Order: sequence, then structure tokens, then C-alpha cells
Amino acid sequence: MKKIVEMYKCPNCSGKLEETDNPGIMRCMFCGTEFGVEEVETQEEEVEETLPKQKMETEDGFTKFEWFDYRTKFKKLINGHDSKDALRTFVYCTNELGNSEDIIKYIKRELIDESGLYCKENKEEKLIAFLNSKSMKGQIKPDENVIFYANTGIFSSGKHGFVITDKKIVFSGRKPRVIEYSNLRKLAFDTESDFVDVRLNSSYDTSFGTIDGSKKAHGALAALISAFAFENDPKRDKIIVTNFNDDNDDED
Repeated sequence: MKKIVEMYKCPNCSGKLEETDNPGIMRCMFCGTEFGVEEVETQEEEVEETLPKQKMETEDGFTKFEWFDYRTKFKKLINGHDSKDALRTFVYCTNELGNSEDIIKYIKRELIDESGLYCKENKEEKLIAFLNSKSMKGQIKPDENVIFYANTGIFSSGKHGFVITDKKIVFSGRKPRVIEYSNLRKLAFDTESDFVDVRLNSSYDTSFGTIDGSKKAHGALAALISAFAFENDPKRDKIIVTNFNDDNDDED
């Protein structure tokens, strides 16, 4: 029996297939779909031999070194259950998908129903209401493509949250906070609180911390905005990835 290629992708979600206790079964580590070995081998034969065999993770878990300046260890961030979901999704979206179009498709296909994110294809009325709210009026220009809206206020009835466009992120509030992708310089992962948080440029006011539902969304959104940052400016500086507790930068 021919050896299965270790990095063969799941045909459902492009996730990595991993071995199970049953030697005849492989399971996708992201969507959980199981495949028989013969089925996987048949699919493998259809893959062109000229395609590069890239490993999803280095020993430490991170790759995509052309995007990120890692100031922390992957293993240091992945201790808790929630942080494990967030970080593994971050790694998958950056290493395996690597562009905004595919990351958006992944989020809409796998996470939209469990993450509390809204878009044109999912409860669009919530997105429209938020964009028309007092705190958001005038923040989005006509030439911007709105991708996702997240409601981050538990008791706010859709009045607080953030919007991700192809140009920037806008966090609502009395004074909306805007991060254009040219100014995105740091992702600070906080994995030691009661919930996973990703703070952009070290600020509490620009974070994904209170997204309801799946923690995978935190990692996927961090990957998405990073992809937009480099698609808007391929020659920009690398984005720092750090543990929030190791981050002594007090800038907004």
C-alpha cells in the first residue's frame, strides 16, 4: 500500500488530514470529516506531481515569515482550549489559504453560523442597521467593500461592534476607532483571560475579544486582516505577533 501524502487537504474545507486510531481512516482536523485510506489515495493520485509539498506548520507552529515577525512562541499561546482553536485557525488560514478571498470563503463556509459574524449572505439586515447607526455614519466610503460585521456588545442590541472592509477596520463607539491596513502593525493575542482576545496595535479599544460563539473566528479574522494588509501593500513592514502579557507597548 502506497504511503499517503502527509499534507493532503480535505476536499470539503482544505484542512489537513490526520491519522486516527483506525489505520484505515483519516480525519480532517478542522471540519471532522473522515475518509477511508483508499479514498484518500485515489484523490491523491489526481494531484499534480509538480505541486510543492508544503508543510502546514513548522516545529513551532508558525510559518508565513514574509508576513509576520513572531515575538512569542506558538506553544506559549496555545495552552487553553479556546486559544488552541483560535491559534490553529490562524495558522491554517495564513499557512494553507494565504489570501483574503480564500479566507473569506472559509469563514462563510465553516464559521459564519457559529461565530456571530454577519455579512451580505448572512442576516444582512443586521449589517445594514449597524452601518446606519449613529456611531458608524460616514465611516464607510462608497468604494469600500464591507466583508463582515461583528456585534460585540452583549446588551447593545447591535449598537456596538466592528466592521471589516477591504480597506480598513472600524470599531464603533462615541468616537469610532479606525485601523487602516497600512497602519496595522501588531496582533497581540491574549490567551490567559476568561476568553480569547486579539488586540490590534495593542489597544483594548480595537480588539476581537467579545465576538460571540466560535473562538476560531478570532484566528480567522486576524489572518484575514493580515492578508488584506499585504494585498494592499506587499512591501509593507511585517506584522508583529506577540502575547499580550509580553507586550509593553501602550500605544493605541
